Amino acid sequence: MLSVRKPKPIVMKKLTLILLLSLFALPTVFGQLQFGIKGGIVSASSSLDKNITDLPTTVDYEELKMKAQDAKVGFQAGLFGRISLAALYVQPELLFTSTSSRIKVSQIGTNEGTVSTIKNQEFKKIDIPIMVGWKFGPARLQAGPVGSIMLNQKSALEAAYDYKEEFNGASWGYQVGVGLDLLNTLTVDAKYEGSLSKLGESVSIGDRDYAIDNRPNQFIVTVGLFF
Repeated sequence: MLSVRKPKPIVMKKLTLILLLSLFALPTVFGQLQFGIKGGIVSASSSLDKNITDLPTTVDYEELKMKAQDAKVGFQAGLFGRISLAALYVQPELLFTSTSSRIKVSQIGTNEGTVSTIKNQEFKKIDIPIMVGWKFGPARLQAGPVGSIMLNQKSALEAAYDYKEEFNGASWGYQVGVGLDLLNTLTVDAKYEGSLSKLGESVSIGDRDYAIDNRPNQFIVTVGLFF
């Protein structure tokens, strides 16, 4: 059975407040205010690498090993705004993101020896990046924080016996990247996203809890259209 820790209302309120303030705070001070829609692909991977040996006697294997494999491609889509002052700009975004990654789960010491399976770890979430950048003609450099609110997930630990995994309802990360604006209408972004907080804190097998450090990383390519 899998239980997910729901995002605390106060965290969601803070993330929403940051987005609204960035979108609507004094556009006359910052200069040009633009809005648009965007969508693209996300290549997501996990940093998970955990070997558990002190398992309870109720399970029928001696060790459980979890190791991240290759990344898989997902997608994201949503809205964005841009507030510009000369070459400087702030770009908050509100995006729905669907990602997955592959985890190898190995049960070691079973009657058959070692039993390994490759499992998909899937997440659906709301991402709220706030990018700050500098424009060089049509090209851009950018970086900023990103807050994520978990909507739904599928754990990779389905191969384990009697398990329970908890994910954080909200997490923080950072994004860095480059962009290109074309014809004052299209905008293209390529970004790397790293994690500043854990996606999950622990996993329970039988009656025991084990600490894990599961952090997602993403490469993102999107195309946007200004209204």
